[in-house]
Amino acid sequence: MLGAASASGYIITALFVLVAIGRLARNVLHKLTARLPKRSALKHYTTAIVSLVFFCLLVVRMCFIATVIIDSAIRGDHVEVSGDPERQF
Repeated sequence: MLGAASASGYIITALFVLVAIGRLARNVLHKLTARLPKRSALKHYTTAIVSLVFFCLLVVRMCFIATVIIDSAIRGDHVEVSGDPERQF
């Protein structure tokens, strides 16, 4: 259990670092595309792709955090599944 907790802690930390790097990349690309004309297709597609990648990073991070919380809550309780509805949970 302790090894799983430390592994999930490392993964969560790595996901936070990835999101921070994604924010930095988004800011840099935003500054680079600010020089392009307003109706440039390159500017439009670059902004869309960077926003999509950043959103996906946020979704992955939140899903992993939710999974860890739910997994730790399930492991903490004694769950017994049987045919008798009175004895379940």
